[in-house]
Amino acid sequence: SRAVLAEAADEEDRLGALLSGSSRGGGERVPAIRKALHEAMEAGAGIFRDRAGLERASAAIQELRGRLSRLVLEDATRSFNTELVARLELENMLDVAETIVQSALERKESRGAHQRTDHPARDDERYLAHSLAYRVEGAPPRVGYLPVTITRWKPAERVYGR
Repeated sequence: SRAVLAEAADEEDRLGALLSGSSRGGGERVPAIRKALHEAMEAGAGIFRDRAGLERASAAIQELRGRLSRLVLEDATRSFNTELVARLELENMLDVAETIVQSALERKESRGAHQRTDHPARDDERYLAHSLAYRVEGAPPRVGYLPVTITRWKPAERVYGR
């Protein structure tokens, strides 16, 4: 369809701009930003988390988005460009990380293997639901919920080491 062709052309233009906009030497590199993202998520959005840590992770993700805009690609070829693929993957990782952090901030409870140390109790009344994240241009994702349909097993608290 015409809309799909227009979207494909827009994406081709975006990729071309990424390749032609990269300067040689200096600037940010994919591995450094990816490592910083890993460290921010591990520190703030790991299994044990709280509001302050999640907010620090959110701020780090925004700072990394700025660094991504200064990324340098040494390889400007249009075919088999693994450096471009790594850059696109990093952009997607930032989107996913932002969604994880925003969803965790909204969910003021502990559930399963994710423990909010500032909200240790499970809250089935408010959060026995599927989290849905919606992209909002220039802002963190908007988080909504859909009810869970209980079919076979009723939810129960996981108890470890007692």
